[in-house]
Amino acid sequence: MTARILKTVSKSLLIATLLMCGVTHADSAIQVVNEYGRPVAQFKVGDSHCVLKDDQIRCTPVNR
Repeated sequence: MTARILKTVSKSLLIATLLMCGVTHADSAIQVVNEYGRPVAQFKVGDSHCVLKDDQIRCTPVNR
């Protein structure tokens, strides 16, 4: 039980940190939408388009 709580808190802190990093970039906007009742965040980091979904962040390079 304690390990599960620690894992959940760690994931929450990681997500909060990553979202705060995205906020620090003035040109970046974070869009949060609901897909099937779960929040999904979309944002850019440098030259990559990133999606936070199901506690996983996936980034793909943006073609210029």
